[in-house]
Amino acid sequence: MVNIENLSAKVAKLRAAAEKSVSPLAAAEAELAAAQEAENTRREERGKVYDARTFDARHLAAEDARNSSEEPRTRFERLIAEQPWFTAWAEMRAARYRAWDISVEAQNAAVNTGADYMSVPNVTVGEADLIGDLTRLADEQARRIATAEAEQRKTAREAFITDTD
Repeated sequence: MVNIENLSAKVAKLRAAAEKSVSPLAAAEAELAAAQEAENTRREERGKVYDARTFDARHLAAEDARNSSEEPRTRFERLIAEQPWFTAWAEMRAARYRAWDISVEAQNAAVNTGADYMSVPNVTVGEADLIGDLTRLADEQARRIATAEAEQRKTAREAFITDTD
């Protein structure tokens, strides 16, 4: 027969031993959490010190960097405006804006006089897309070149076929 009192005493002893070993673990975990929190706080404070030390220098450097692009941009605008192709492109864009402005003025006048504003041509102006315009023009030119070359090959083939040796 099993002695319940002995087993109960054994369980109590083991429970006490387990509680003793859990207590140092809990203390170590709490110590670790406190150390981690202290390190996080230390790093945050050092980050603020660093940011405070460098704010003025970075602020001035950012202002200098921003201002440093003004003179080259002005020079670029002057140089590009001197190019005949750019002047022609700007004139083309101006014509589109002029057409739009005139269309809006005509529509407003029609509305103000009670006329049918729907009879005024509706003009839309897209974004000024120099790269897009250049790409479209290059594609059109490339297509003309390729078509001319294909025509030359076709002509050479026909000449060969019709030749009587």
